[in-house]
Amino acid sequence: MILLVAMLGAIIVTIQPITNPVIATSTALEPTLFATVLFLAIRGASGVTWLIQSGIINVYISYPIPKISLILILILSRVLIPSLLILASPLLIVSILLSNVMVKGIDEVLGLYLAYTYQAMLYGLLFLLIALRSKSQTTSGLISVALYFTYTALYVILVSIGGSIGSDTIRRIGESMYLPGIVYYSYLGQDMDIDQMLLVPIISLILILTTTIYFSRRFEVL
Repeated sequence: MILLVAMLGAIIVTIQPITNPVIATSTALEPTLFATVLFLAIRGASGVTWLIQSGIINVYISYPIPKISLILILILSRVLIPSLLILASPLLIVSILLSNVMVKGIDEVLGLYLAYTYQAMLYGLLFLLIALRSKSQTTSGLISVALYFTYTALYVILVSIGGSIGSDTIRRIGESMYLPGIVYYSYLGQDMDIDQMLLVPIISLILILTTTIYFSRRFEVL
């Protein structure tokens, strides 16, 4: 099911007369990001709770391996690598089928791919922290999905409120919460501030540090 959702963007792009590589990339990756979020919440972070409940994490911790190394392995295997692979799948198909379009903006295509990867990592890191804290597959999955929709609703609300009351600050904060949108409109020539591209990477870095510290100092095995 997740794979079908991930491929939806590629299907949409190939059946429409799209000639702009930026629009083609965004159209392909937008539904794929949702599929990536589902995977990270259901299979990625929730899989960590299975490792905890089954005692596998206990075994790893008993080895003379630094906890920092273990959590970095979990981040790579449960967040970064799945995000890169799932997002790359439809992009690869689109790049093959519409090579004459995509080749005209390789740097924009890669820039958008990086932006969507950062956004997916933000969600995945949050889900991983929830999984380590809850140690329950059901609880972790439900909270992760709920937080994803809450985050999505929050930046939409902030953009709407900022536009309604004429507050550029509120609007810019809302826009900054979704990095692919900032990069997309920047490539299309709209006036977007460079500092708006920093919020998602900064939050991701904070989540990496928070998860690492929690796992190293406060995480307790079952």
